[in-house]
Amino acid sequence: MRKFMLLAAGLVASVLVGCASAPQLTFGQQVSIACGAAQGELAILRSDNVFTGGAANTLTNDIEPAIGKVCAAGATVTSPDLQAVVNSTLPLIKSVVDASSLPQDKKNAANAAIDTGILAFNIAVNLAPVATSGAAAK
Repeated sequence: MRKFMLLAAGLVASVLVGCASAPQLTFGQQVSIACGAAQGELAILRSDNVFTGGAANTLTNDIEPAIGKVCAAGATVTSPDLQAVVNSTLPLIKSVVDASSLPQDKKNAANAAIDTGILAFNIAVNLAPVATSGAAAK
């Protein structure tokens, strides 16, 4: 399942970045894609038992609230919220992965998936409406 999730995230990134004729997505659609990637990777990392001990507290107190703020159904999403996920939350997940007892190949795969999430959230930041401070993501 892990390989499938990573493959799916990679395909999304390839379609969005590597193709000049990529479909034009709305801000809300891109936020949904980014959230799906982030939530999928968190589920994989949970099943790999990355979030134990202090990492479980980091997940509960820092990571989940930040992801929830932009990914909750009906949430009002702003560029600063998305930028916080890119600049703080996803790098925090990478630091938890790097400190975990996962084998190096799994750490590398997780970090690659997180990098894909960073890319997806950055695309959403660029699609954010300029005229208003936020827009409904879903």
